[in-house]
Amino acid sequence: MANDEPTKVKDESLLPLILEDVKPNFEKAKRRDKLISDEKYDAVEKAALAGSKIGTNGVTYVKASAFGKLFNVSDGKGRYIFENQIPATDKISDGGKDYAHSSSVVGLLDKKGQEVRGAQNQAMHQFSRDTILNISDSPQAQDLRRMCDDFTRKAMPKLKGLRGASHDEVTKEPLGKGAAFHHTNPKELHTDPQNALNPSKGVVLNQSTHIDVHKNNLHDVKSFDEYVAKKNKEKDD
Repeated sequence: MANDEPTKVKDESLLPLILEDVKPNFEKAKRRDKLISDEKYDAVEKAALAGSKIGTNGVTYVKASAFGKLFNVSDGKGRYIFENQIPATDKISDGGKDYAHSSSVVGLLDKKGQEVRGAQNQAMHQFSRDTILNISDSPQAQDLRRMCDDFTRKAMPKLKGLRGASHDEVTKEPLGKGAAFHHTNPKELHTDPQNALNPSKGVVLNQSTHIDVHKNNLHDVKSFDEYVAKKNKEKDD
């Protein structure tokens, strides 16, 4: 069964996601197996270049139609891989085209490169993986990430107001001086920078609660929810 439909490009974030074509000045991946023709390597490189986009969030997205070439399979099997082996949370749809987050594609290429038989098949998976990695680390991607970071810093103060909270969302006490927005799943912000400016991805806390949350090193939603449950239990006791 397919992993749900691709989600639409998120519009809850203050950071608009606009995809742009990849510039060809990224570092070219090493062609490890000299017995593979340059034509075959060139075809994969061309597919990665034409089939990838870099967002204003600095993230590289890979078009579903490029999966066949990248995974060294037919176009039909490539589409099957996209539909069934890429999590729905790592898919977006833009301009009528389906894309996958590059981190998910790279991880799957690495996994399959270790599973497939044949040195040449392994080498092609490694080449596809390294090409996507190099696109993601290109000067273009780095420039976009710097612009994203600057935009995020300037827009971050707006999240507290957009959250619309009048009380600390853990203790339920009225908000005081120093109250601020806190992301409940900070570990995801590296792979999905849009969530850094999404008011639904966090809570508003008073300064003392905020300090305590950071002191407890809560890095994901599960640990944050456990923290809230513990605080509620202590309050009831």
